[in-house]
Amino acid sequence: MNSLSMAPILVFAATIFLVFKHPIVRVPFTRRHLHIDYGLAPLLGIAVLAAVGSINLDTISRGILGSDMVTPYAIIILIITLSYICVSLDYTGLFEYVSLKFVRAAGGSGKKLFVYFFLLSSLLTLVTDNDIVILTMTPIIFYYSQRAKVNPVPYLIAQFFAANILSMTLYIGNPANIIAADSIGISFLDFSKWMLLPSVVAMIVCLAMLVLVFWGMLPGRTEVPDVDPSLAIKNKAGALFGTVLFIVTIVLMSFPTSFLGMPLWVLTSIAAGVMVVFDIVYYHYCEPKTKEHRSGITVIASRMPWKTIPFVLGLFIIVEDLVSKGWTDFFASQLSLLAGNLFATVVGITFLSAFAANLMNNHPMTIFFVRTFQSSSFNVSAVARMGSTLAVIAGANFGANLTLVGALAGIMWAGILAEKGVQISFSQFSKYGFLVMPLVILAAGLTLALELMLWV
Repeated sequence: MNSLSMAPILVFAATIFLVFKHPIVRVPFTRRHLHIDYGLAPLLGIAVLAAVGSINLDTISRGILGSDMVTPYAIIILIITLSYICVSLDYTGLFEYVSLKFVRAAGGSGKKLFVYFFLLSSLLTLVTDNDIVILTMTPIIFYYSQRAKVNPVPYLIAQFFAANILSMTLYIGNPANIIAADSIGISFLDFSKWMLLPSVVAMIVCLAMLVLVFWGMLPGRTEVPDVDPSLAIKNKAGALFGTVLFIVTIVLMSFPTSFLGMPLWVLTSIAAGVMVVFDIVYYHYCEPKTKEHRSGITVIASRMPWKTIPFVLGLFIIVEDLVSKGWTDFFASQLSLLAGNLFATVVGITFLSAFAANLMNNHPMTIFFVRTFQSSSFNVSAVARMGSTLAVIAGANFGANLTLVGALAGIMWAGILAEKGVQISFSQFSKYGFLVMPLVILAAGLTLALELMLWV
């Protein structure tokens, strides 16, 4: 490796640092300030690499168009189109309605509601994704805790952990799932065939551990918020239409692409397009207007994760430069040493990727590991390659529960809580993460390895 090969690894590290730190810096020679968030940081990284001559147009092209079965542009379209349907459903008030029904069903039992919040977060994650669940459930738990005068931390931790565990059940549960699954050509249905059982095992172990940790902190009886859940529904037609559309889309995604005659990103684009047309018609012509009115379609658009586009594409380009400089080959040769035993490979990479997610965030970690597994230096069997990729999927989801920086969801979640006056520190979150998650990771990793052993 020449001196230039250090550029991408240094830029990669600096980019991840800026994503975590998201500083506000003053533009030289001006009075203007720039917020370097997760959408801008990767673009600055690419600019630096271009300035030092480390990347060229060919590298950028491969980072966007993809190679070796990973197509970044298709992944981005999948994420954005599915996000639109989920955000639109959320705006109708459907998820808030379901959450309030669960609160009422607990009947004032603080302990029962703790389990209900965990199960509800798990259920909602199966039909949306972890980010949507966190955005939806967090304010509801805060509201409940404030009205019932109880400590919100156990309920918030249960909700957050559940969302990040069950997000590995479905192909669409987390963008990291899509990235890894596409790298080895796993279909929507095959993905769940492999990940359902480890997800259920992880959910059971996690709930048991959370009960052990928090049971003594939970109140026996609490005040039930006097709120009619039906009032949460702001758009009944949109909730019904969006639910049917989402279910149909998920069912169609489970069919082979050869049967559909189109890639999944085309299917989700059509579904999102139908939802957009419905929203435009409804919110423009049917929604009541007020002086302070903001169109529903405008609000939905403002809630979309647009910064995911430069974030993921930028990291793909930077990782593509790491590939061209030999870093993934080097890492692949080291990981190959684990491949002598399937259990060691799967469990080891599940732990390794979960911890690595907290050093570089789960999305870039997934991209880096996927490109490593595609290296010719990763000399393992087909079963071990499959197991390694599935282990990274598990690690990408579980890693978010170890510390607040394991995923963007953690940073976003802590920000929402801080705005509402609830402070969960890095050390406090990590204490619970390291108490609960190692056993969860071990149980899921062993289950996944056992599945693969039986498959062989």
